[in-house]
Amino acid sequence: MAGFLGDDQVRRVKDAIDIVQLMGEYAALRKSGKTFACCCPFHQERSPSCYVYPDTQSYYCFGCQAHGDAISLIRAKENVSFTDALELLARRAGITLVYENSRGNDRGERDTLIAACNFATQFYEKCLWEDDGAAAARAYLLERRQLAKTTCERFRLGWSPGRGALVDAAKRKGLDPQILARLDLAVERDGRLVDRFYERVMFPICDRFGNPLAFSARLLPEAEKAAKEAGRGVGKYVNNTDTPLYHKGSTVFNLHRARTVARDAGRLIVMEGPTDVMAADQAGIGECVAVLGTALTPEHAKQLGALVGDKGRLLLLLDGDRAGQTNALKGIRTCLAVGVPVRVAILPDELDPSELLAEGPGGVASPEAKATFEKVLASARADLDHLLRATAPRPYDLARDDLVRAVDEILAVVRPMPDAEQRTLALGEVAEWFNLPKDRLAKRLAEGAPTATAAASPEAAAPPIEPPTTAGEVVLHLLVAHPSLRAVAADDLGLEPSHLPTPWSDLLGALLTLPDADPDALCAAEGVATHEGLQAAVRRWAATPIDARLRGNTAPRPEGDDLRPELESRIRQLRRAAIEHDIHRLGAEIKDAERARDFARIKALMVERSEYQRQARDLA
Repeated sequence: MAGFLGDDQVRRVKDAIDIVQLMGEYAALRKSGKTFACCCPFHQERSPSCYVYPDTQSYYCFGCQAHGDAISLIRAKENVSFTDALELLARRAGITLVYENSRGNDRGERDTLIAACNFATQFYEKCLWEDDGAAAARAYLLERRQLAKTTCERFRLGWSPGRGALVDAAKRKGLDPQILARLDLAVERDGRLVDRFYERVMFPICDRFGNPLAFSARLLPEAEKAAKEAGRGVGKYVNNTDTPLYHKGSTVFNLHRARTVARDAGRLIVMEGPTDVMAADQAGIGECVAVLGTALTPEHAKQLGALVGDKGRLLLLLDGDRAGQTNALKGIRTCLAVGVPVRVAILPDELDPSELLAEGPGGVASPEAKATFEKVLASARADLDHLLRATAPRPYDLARDDLVRAVDEILAVVRPMPDAEQRTLALGEVAEWFNLPKDRLAKRLAEGAPTATAAASPEAAAPPIEPPTTAGEVVLHLLVAHPSLRAVAADDLGLEPSHLPTPWSDLLGALLTLPDADPDALCAAEGVATHEGLQAAVRRWAATPIDARLRGNTAPRPEGDDLRPELESRIRQLRRAAIEHDIHRLGAEIKDAERARDFARIKALMVERSEYQRQARDLA
């Protein structure tokens, strides 16, 4: 018979928890008489309608009628059972629960899995600092990334030696290795369980209570280079797949440490990778998180928006390269669609945050580096403003068809905004940017709204797909039909998703990040699975010999004929077009700066344009 928890233990846990403090970890609270008010963490809103009552240790939302106590709050937000919610709160309060009529360990399932994940974290930590085989990993973190040992220990970094070491350690500890398999830390090969991760730096991903749930595993640069030279496709970062504990679409790296700092700082900064967050933390900027292995999802946006509330600021600070800025635009669209305001900061000179903040001696950010970092954040643009500038930097010079296309692209972002007042304000901003009558844009916004039938069918709602350029189509065909060329395209030839227009950029992103994926896996990839036109193109190219495009016939390619020169030539065309676009954009910005007589900005833009012009000459 399984044990159970008596009412006295439940009351003891509930009495030990402060509901105000607990709710404050999900939403930004403000005092309202004897109660506290916040924007409800269960539905999206801009004006607080959820109230927390300290005297009864309860909460109630007048908008969606969500209500309850500390246990119901944890159950709803963490998607756990009553017992697991009670275990989480008991551990938070330092209370050990005693199961009555128990014949063994009656921990809740989540608690058992968390204990196993914590065991793996401790094992990886010990390997990083004590194993001779981890010397290269220590050098990478401490010397190349300029992270202090204390910083690495604070974030509980580790090293996975592989070769079944974790599974063997679990057996010696009396831990069932099948639990590791449920956590995606062990996999079955040749009829036995072996370690999932092999010779990688391990970054624990924790829940908001600091419990390790999963890992982001980083291959060392030398191993990555050797694998690619040997023709093996590898991922720089590999994350756990979804498990009973971990859901990548709703879990954020370092949120458990950043949330309290973010409340005090009045801002939360979203970065790209774990080392960026660690470098910022090392520099004394603790309000930083990272989204790992996936684009910013609506669930990410909602929980981060609720955390900063209507008085704080959510900032996207992604890498300064083209891919990072593409991700920033996607993040803006996601945040606007769920009603979360966000600002976008652009790093200079294609730096990432860790490079900027590690400029001082010993990896300690210099005062100048920190000042530059803060200046970048202070110059962050509002979401729609950034989107308008990126989509149509010179709207007054656009041809009619290009103008209509740009307007429709922006309206497609404004349309799903949940707040009618915010949509109206956004429409006014769009009208001013394009110098078009607001009433005409409002009519087009309404006419373009999806019908009920279309909304119910993602395929029916998909916009018509326009073919990419000839060079883009050849590149995609080559990468679909010949997976061995994908690593070459990304690492040797500098191909990036942003070199192609939407939605082809989504397919290219899948090809570059999934070097071994077959056509079925590509069609199921994020961004491709929801677009029928992309799936049809993948299947067509997989079934059509590339010679049919390159030579106009279906004869098999002679043995030894190398496709790399063809790929290199076409990618050069795409890169040249992208550079020319940037040169054109910078020319428009220089003219804007000249009209504003902003001489410092003119100089900076001219230096940037000169660099792009140099790149264009190099390609030529």
